[in-house]
Amino acid sequence: MSSPFVPKGRKSIPEELMQFGIHLVYAEGTKSEPFYIDNIKKRISSVYNCNANDINIIPVSNNKTHRTVRLVDYAENDVKHRLKAGKRIDHVWVLFDKDDFDDYEDAHKRIIGFNDSKDVNADGFKYDSKTGIAWHSCPSNQCFELWYILHFDFYNVAHDRKHYITYLEKRLSVKNHGFVYEKNKENMYDILERCGGSVDDALKNAKKLEELYGIDNPSTGVYKLIEYFGKYLKRT
Repeated sequence: MSSPFVPKGRKSIPEELMQFGIHLVYAEGTKSEPFYIDNIKKRISSVYNCNANDINIIPVSNNKTHRTVRLVDYAENDVKHRLKAGKRIDHVWVLFDKDDFDDYEDAHKRIIGFNDSKDVNADGFKYDSKTGIAWHSCPSNQCFELWYILHFDFYNVAHDRKHYITYLEKRLSVKNHGFVYEKNKENMYDILERCGGSVDDALKNAKKLEELYGIDNPSTGVYKLIEYFGKYLKRT
């Protein structure tokens, strides 16, 4: 993959960021995932002002019956409406948790199934041959908070959401005494960084878990989105 930065021609002038396109991020829930992605978006936009670039965060509140498949339905229909309205879309990211719902694997398969191209795009991703959109499935098993834990430890034990949150609070309290985790924390990317968490370690740990368990517990595909935008975050 080519560098995202293009020299302007003079060493005294900062490099200019290439366009990363229009991204839709559909998140199951209205707090943890959207707030975390919004924190990342703000970090990037505080440094880069690029035309034709955006990260659109779309929280989707679903019923507890087959909610992950309904999330995919919503994303698919919303993308169709946006395309009909002439909107540009380059990437679609779908974030969802396993919890205890039995359609988790079906949702994952549907999302990656949208990418029917035989080739890859400029970013190296498969895509929908009709629309050119690259779809990304980012499931977490059991929950999104596992991604936070991986900033500190290679957590290789399957547990439920409650245990992960308890573990996370203890880990963050080491440098932030009395820290209480809440799903409506709006700056978790910053908090993890201040508490000594390493996003590079989280990426490595998440990939290790994927090699061992695929999308089974414990695993998180959140790393895919963070890896994509990592080159921009490292410049902030």
